[in-house]
Amino acid sequence: MYEDYYRFRRQPFSPTPDPEFLYKSAVHQKALEELLRGIRRREGMLLLTGDVGTGKTTTTRALLGLLDRDMFTALVIDPFVTADELLRVLLHDFGVVSDSRVMEGVSRQSLVDTLNRFLMSLSTVGASALAVVDEAQNLDPAVLEQLRVLTVLETDQQKLLQILLVGQPELQDMLETPEMRPLNQRIARRCVLDPLNRDEVEQYVGFRIRMARGGWETMFSAGALDLVYKFSGGVPRKINQLCDRALEAGFAALSPTVDETLVTEAAEALEPTRKRAVPVTVEPSPVLADQQKPRVPPHLKRWLAAAVGVAAGVAIGVWLTMVVPSLPGAGAEVGGAPPVATGEVAQPVEVGSGGGAAVDQTYRVFAAEFETRALAESMAERLRRLGGDVSVARSPAADRYLVWVGPYATLLEARSMETAIQGSFGLGTTRIVAGN
Repeated sequence: MYEDYYRFRRQPFSPTPDPEFLYKSAVHQKALEELLRGIRRREGMLLLTGDVGTGKTTTTRALLGLLDRDMFTALVIDPFVTADELLRVLLHDFGVVSDSRVMEGVSRQSLVDTLNRFLMSLSTVGASALAVVDEAQNLDPAVLEQLRVLTVLETDQQKLLQILLVGQPELQDMLETPEMRPLNQRIARRCVLDPLNRDEVEQYVGFRIRMARGGWETMFSAGALDLVYKFSGGVPRKINQLCDRALEAGFAALSPTVDETLVTEAAEALEPTRKRAVPVTVEPSPVLADQQKPRVPPHLKRWLAAAVGVAAGVAIGVWLTMVVPSLPGAGAEVGGAPPVATGEVAQPVEVGSGGGAAVDQTYRVFAAEFETRALAESMAERLRRLGGDVSVARSPAADRYLVWVGPYATLLEARSMETAIQGSFGLGTTRIVAGN
């Protein structure tokens, strides 16, 4: 999809736990060093915990790649195994048996004896063994007790089997119960993975883009990264999901950069119930006391809103426009002032075959309203791809920034642009404003 457009060699935000894509934040680097030190010192049982999506599995895969060649490893990824099934998985992963099914029906004591003989043979040649148990918070208490028993396998000088328990914070809570005290006391090192901070989120996104693209060139704006941090809470899995969807949206809009609008769209796609982070509703700005204008009746507003759905290019028909009050002095800042509103609903205008109105006036398209200039300019840049003359005007009274397109000499041209904006960006705030 977007990989070719952005020139990615690999998918930058894949959900798979690829150790090459592990961004070693301060906390991740510390966890790797602590665990590696504990393994090399043959300390027995180790613990790695972290909330959902903080990178426990990816960190574990990276750890396995750092181990010495004389380290035999077993990986238990099914936390719902029984005690006997656990022993068979270990024997299979360590290479003692080629098929764990041949051990079915064998007593638990025989399985433990077989494993012990294998571990003793490793110690005679200076090798060792490590068992990694993922999602350990879901293990049955009987399986945890079996793991404790396995830590007893040792010589006078060293442990024969090392065990790394990996799980969510509930695992730590479970180990602190009175029933788990014998196992809890055997844990030599405890490492916790925390979410990334704002600076680390920026470095994380840049790192994964560099790994996937082969060069450092992030296309996420600073404001977009602010929203990525806000919506994800610094959790790597959520960052991956947000950035992946934002790049999809950027590809659909043919945008070379990812801005706040695209990240907001991605967040809404992932969580449809989320409120928009940037309000885009249009509220008429205050006017001076001597310029108070009558308000359009609600029933007429609803009728006018329905008229928006009429397709552009109709040769005959009646078009009505809703007059949106302009902002005093707004045009002095960027691109000239928007047309001055009269405060009255424009009279019906006949659109003939020539596409022009009988009165001598111009039309502008009001696109959207934003809280910051950066967001408004970002939207203006995207609107310019439709071929319109786009400007940004500031409302001193409301402290907001409005995006305008135009002017147009005919209502038909303005209506055509309005339809193009709604079709391309889905902005429900688009309106046509008439002015002499």
